[in-house]
Amino acid sequence: MRPLLPPLLVLALVTLGIVTSFNLSAASAHYADNSQARLLRLRLMLTDIAQMENGQRGYVITGRESALRPYLEAQQGFERHVREYRELIITERQHTRLDRVVALVERWEREAAQPEIAARRESLDAAVARIAGGRGEKLSGEARAVLLAMLEAENERLTGALRSSNQSLLRVRWLTPLGLLLCLALLALALRRAIETLEANIEQLTGGTRQIAAGEYGQRLTPLGIREFDLLGQQFNRMAATIEQRQRELEARSLTLQQVNESLQRSNHELERFAYVASHDLQEPLRTIGSYTELIAKRYGDKLDERGERYIEFTISATYRLKNLIQDLLVFSRARRTGREFGPVDMNALLGEVAGDLETRLSEVGGQLEVGPLPHVQGNPELLHHIFLNLLGNALKFRDPRRPPHVGVRAEPEGEMWRFSVQDNGIGIEAEYHERIFEIFQRLHGVGEYEGSGIGLAVTRSAVEQHGGRIWLVSEPGQGTTFFFTLPSAVKPQTEQAT
Repeated sequence: MRPLLPPLLVLALVTLGIVTSFNLSAASAHYADNSQARLLRLRLMLTDIAQMENGQRGYVITGRESALRPYLEAQQGFERHVREYRELIITERQHTRLDRVVALVERWEREAAQPEIAARRESLDAAVARIAGGRGEKLSGEARAVLLAMLEAENERLTGALRSSNQSLLRVRWLTPLGLLLCLALLALALRRAIETLEANIEQLTGGTRQIAAGEYGQRLTPLGIREFDLLGQQFNRMAATIEQRQRELEARSLTLQQVNESLQRSNHELERFAYVASHDLQEPLRTIGSYTELIAKRYGDKLDERGERYIEFTISATYRLKNLIQDLLVFSRARRTGREFGPVDMNALLGEVAGDLETRLSEVGGQLEVGPLPHVQGNPELLHHIFLNLLGNALKFRDPRRPPHVGVRAEPEGEMWRFSVQDNGIGIEAEYHERIFEIFQRLHGVGEYEGSGIGLAVTRSAVEQHGGRIWLVSEPGQGTTFFFTLPSAVKPQTEQAT
């Protein structure tokens, strides 16, 4: 190993130089990222000041309270951006300048904006007279000047950080090939010396063996100098023992994980069974409550005052809602049940059944259902019926009151799957709720706005996932919604595949 020490030492030095240069470059890049973040906040603060001025002037011009909205929003944005900038500050001078900007903006609000708004509430002339004094323009101009100076200083820091990063990368670009060439040269020299040493040792061992075979028992061999190979063998044995021990630990952990998974599956099955039984057993007392409440209303309705009648109505309404919720829970429990049979399903026929279920609803809302050619898929008819019934029902439920609902169903091949789409022209869904709506009991609207329990899309996702597919959506408020989901292609019978 001694001949290898020089090239290894050079390699270590080259590696150290490369790592150091990379670390310097990474530090410069990190500094540049922070600098760009500070630049962004500074520009946003400039924009906030301009928006506050525009909003305040818009109110002075129009006199409408709604015109103050940009002013108030920009005010909140300015405070938020100031907080964010403080978290990124690295010098005391930045603190001082930021405090100066905040103080100037607060003075502008206190001495100019708020008095001008108050004056406008009295009269336009009073507000114009205050604006003509130029106090607000002077304060906001000073604030902008400080921010511009901060921007200029930050740009200089960013330029320096980028220059340092580029220099570090340039050093790496030159150091890497030169270091490698030097290492290769030293390694070639070391290998040559190692081969010469090994050949000399073998020759010495062979000669000593011949001498002993010739009867020269007094011959002694000098040390062969191969202790490194013994040490290498010892290290390898230690490594093998460590790997064997870790393999046993991994097998034990895998067994534990398998047992935990089996226990979790049993718990989930028992929980689903409990939910099914509990929901089923709740229906009978619920029907009794509803029946007796309706009987009270029928027999004693003329003896109840207005408040009593209202209580009866509330009880009956709550009973029906709870009944629907229990039925939805039963559907959800059945949809999550495993062990179903899957086979080829004609989606055209299935959509015909779903359309028949929704025919009355389509007529009531004046809706139109357009279905393109659909394939055969490998699935369970009951689960597939739930998928389309929920998606089409939601398209009709969350329709835009400005236009009659139009729902389109399409399918396109996607590898070994089919990608289905259900597109409507309804009210749409905001992006932040695109994942949340698939969770159970998640509603985006109040009970008084739209009926439902918030379970339908959870059932839909569970049904899709049981088919090995996935479901997602694309939507914008007021632009309608398109649900996409994938289902496996139908498996052909063996006789058909053979032909």
